[in-house]
Amino acid sequence: MFRYGLFFWLLIPAFVIADTITVRTNAPENRNAVFCYRVPQKYDKNRREAYRVLVIFGGRNTDGKADASGRLGWGKWCDDNGIFIVSPGLKNDNYWEPEAWSGRALLKALAQLRKKYKICTDKILYYGYSAGSQASNLFPAWKPGLCRAWVSHACGVFHEPTLRMKNTPGLVTCGDADQLRYIISRDFVDNCRKKGLNVIWKSFPNLNHAVPPDSIKLAQAFLAYYHELYRDDLIGRNSLMDEVNGAEFIGDDQEEVYYPVNSPEARNVLPEDRVELPDKSIAEAWGKKAE
Repeated sequence: MFRYGLFFWLLIPAFVIADTITVRTNAPENRNAVFCYRVPQKYDKNRREAYRVLVIFGGRNTDGKADASGRLGWGKWCDDNGIFIVSPGLKNDNYWEPEAWSGRALLKALAQLRKKYKICTDKILYYGYSAGSQASNLFPAWKPGLCRAWVSHACGVFHEPTLRMKNTPGLVTCGDADQLRYIISRDFVDNCRKKGLNVIWKSFPNLNHAVPPDSIKLAQAFLAYYHELYRDDLIGRNSLMDEVNGAEFIGDDQEEVYYPVNSPEARNVLPEDRVELPDKSIAEAWGKKAE
């Protein structure tokens, strides 16, 4: 299914082994819900800052082990940024809908992890692909105040956009050959824009239901930007994003190029193709600088 995935699996360091936390639930197929986690290299329990957590939701009913071990390049990224990975290994029981049981289970797992490691559990990063992308936007919508930023790739189910998500930046990506998910994703982004919500959109031409390297590169640039912008989260200040940061660049989704926000070319990008990019690192991962 994921024709680029195998390449990344081969990048997993053999010595990295994810540990697990088990949480009891009432869900029939998840009585003992498993959450795998990965500690970043050079973890320092004595540093002033707590450590950010990235929750990765893999494909439907995955056990969480490979994602928590750092495949798709997330292990190195988390080591470089000092971030824990937590990857749920849940099965069925509509686990992508956090209101019923899985959201509370995740919070319990994070609370257990916090007893052992110095982590920040109330400004989480989320990433998900395929079925996991459903959870990576539904969980933030359930508790927006606990999320710093989220990414959904190749998603078929989204939350209903509301102003509750105004201060919770999102990134949505999908291949345009993944037809149904592409249509659903575009409709979601359009609905967000109508309500003034901060969601970045990126499509990948001629890509079916797969995880391309460029989507990972963009997701990592996006999450790193908000992780660094709000480092005060990690010393207990939990600063709120009172206003969506203004764009520095405007992307043209059809041409896959970006322009400075105040340029004539940026003003001429059609509304349906217009993507607001807050930072150069995100813009460079999103597309190419226009000649």
